[in-house]
Parts: sequence; structure tokens; C-alpha cells
Amino acid sequence: MENIDENIYVLIFAGTAGMCILAISFILLNVRLQNKTLKQKDRDQQVQLLHQEELLQAIINSQEDERKRIGQDLHDDVGTALSNLRLTIDVFKPDSENSLAIFSGRCKHIIDKVIKDVRHISHNLSPPGIELYGFLGALEELCDSIVQGQHIQIIIHNQAEIQLNELSATTTISLYRVMEELLNNTIKHANAKTVDIYFTVVDKGITVTYQDNGTGIAIGEQKTRKGMGLHNIESRLKMIGAMVNNPTVQHNGYQCQFTINC
Repeated sequence: MENIDENIYVLIFAGTAGMCILAISFILLNVRLQNKTLKQKDRDQQVQLLHQEELLQAIINSQEDERKRIGQDLHDDVGTALSNLRLTIDVFKPDSENSLAIFSGRCKHIIDKVIKDVRHISHNLSPPGIELYGFLGALEELCDSIVQGQHIQIIIHNQAEIQLNELSATTTISLYRVMEELLNNTIKHANAKTVDIYFTVVDKGITVTYQDNGTGIAIGEQKTRKGMGLHNIESRLKMIGAMVNNPTVQHNGYQCQFTINC
């Protein structure tokens, strides 16, 4: 009888020890999984912070490029025209009514050019068409100006006119700049003949799809091309909270798709 009791105690002790070992193993495994999860979260946060830093740097670079471009335009266009006007005035020596009329005509021509150049620079800074005609009117004006100077066809497929008109001023100007950058990239790099721009309504906003039939972007060129303008597009979309899906088809055109919340 005593042997049986001893065996029972041994079994109870062994079972208890086994349960303790199992519990300790479970705790250790849980701690290990939590540590692994925390490390993964930390890595994800580091990647996200790095990505945000890259976007911020892209915004800064974009602003600096814009300042340089404006400064160059002012120097080359307005500055040159004013210098020509100054030279024309300096060398003028009135000797007849005819020469005075010629002088007046030259001055007016130079002044008209300055006005035109300033209007062009001002348009690039803040397109007046957005305030006068809304986003779609400004975009159509931009597309018409591109088509006149390039052998390319641009078609806008709009199924979200009401939603586009309800966008905030900040979102509207950012969206305009994104479309401007996409069109510039197509003109400069894609050698495309047609561009299609789609605006469609989804549950939570507007989906914008931009595609051309140009050379596309090869897989090995994606990082290089991103530094040439696509990073600026991503940063602008990030600023307005757009969800980006940016597929590319190698040697069969380029496509960019994103959704703007309304």
C-alpha cells in the first residue's frame, strides 16, 4: 500500500514538474515571439522613418529645383528683355519723327515680351486656370498647350467631375502638379504618342489612372527614373494622403494609379 502511495506521489510530482516545464517553455516561447515582433516593428518603423526622410528630401529638392527654375526664367527671359530695353534707350538718338516711332515700337515690343514672360512665370507658380475654370479646366488648358508643341494626343476620361470640383484648394493644386510632372516625364523620356488620363469614382474617393504608350520603364531603371521626378510625384501624393499603386509595364508604356480620399 505504501508503494502504491509512493508511486502516486511520484506521478503527481512528475506531472507537476512536466506542467511547470511546459508552462516555462510556453512563457519563454511567448517572450521570444514578442521580442521578435518588437524587433520587426522596430525595423518597420526604421524603414518608414527612412522613407519619410526620403520623401521630405524629395520635397526640399523639388522646392529648390523650382526656385532655380524660376530664377533661371527671370534671368534668361525678364532680365534679358530689360537689359535690351535699357540698351535700346541708351543708344537712342532722336533725329526725326520716324526714328522716334521706331524707338517707341521697339520699346513697346520689349515691354510686351516682359509682360508675357512674367505672366508665364506667374502661371507656373500658381495656375490661374484653377481659380477661373477649376481643376479640369486648368488640366485641359495644360494638355492643349502641350499638344500644340508636341506630336502627342492627350485624352481625359472624366467620370468624377462633381468629386473633383469638391476637392480642397491644397489637394487641387497638388493634383495639378502631379499631372504636370507626369506629363513632363512622358514628354521628356517616354517617346509616347498617346496619353490617357482617367478619373473614376470609388467608395472613398477618386481613382486617378495615368497611362501612356511610350517605352515604359525597365525594372533596372526604376530607381534611376525615380530620382528624375517620380519621387517628387510620390512626395506630393503623400502630402495629400493619396493611396498610391504605381505599376509599370516594361517596354509597353507607363502607368500610374492612385486614389484620393474625398
